[in-house]
Amino acid sequence: MHRQILVALTLLFLASCTSLKVVPLDQKTGRYPTTVKATVVASKPFDLDRRKGLILVPNSDFVIGEITNMGYFTRVINVDSLEKAIVQSGLGEKVPSITDAIGLSNAAKIYKPFLWLHFKTRGSGTASYAQVILTDPITLDDLLVVETHLDYLWTGVNDQHNWYPMFNALLDYIQANSATYHPR
Repeated sequence: MHRQILVALTLLFLASCTSLKVVPLDQKTGRYPTTVKATVVASKPFDLDRRKGLILVPNSDFVIGEITNMGYFTRVINVDSLEKAIVQSGLGEKVPSITDAIGLSNAAKIYKPFLWLHFKTRGSGTASYAQVILTDPITLDDLLVVETHLDYLWTGVNDQHNWYPMFNALLDYIQANSATYHPR
């Protein structure tokens, strides 16, 4: 009997925490499902509506799906798609590489202005933190830096404790810096 209860509790626990699952925004709140808040490390005012036409994100179906589900950005692309668009626009010689920050800055100046969403991990003593960073590639200014603690031992690293809180903080930033964004 105890074994059946233990198995049921284990399955319930595993089902309650997902990892890299694309989900729609909650219809009532307009946010991703989590009770955890990300820490806002930096936030600079910026007219996002001028750049909502294009956002560069890491090459991940999860990230592309979640940023698309926000319903704000017109086009969500990864590096491969940006390189292809630059070449197809005949600008390959003017923007020969986008593998570093200078190349991305040139792409934003020469091809078309966009925003760059990327991730970093930082350590502080024995703790590690995942960060989502929204950058203006033209100036290389970080507009938004949010983070969550990577707790490998107790809560685990998963959507509800890490990624959804950081994406919700991005939604808060969009709402605060856009005249056209309306949460669903």
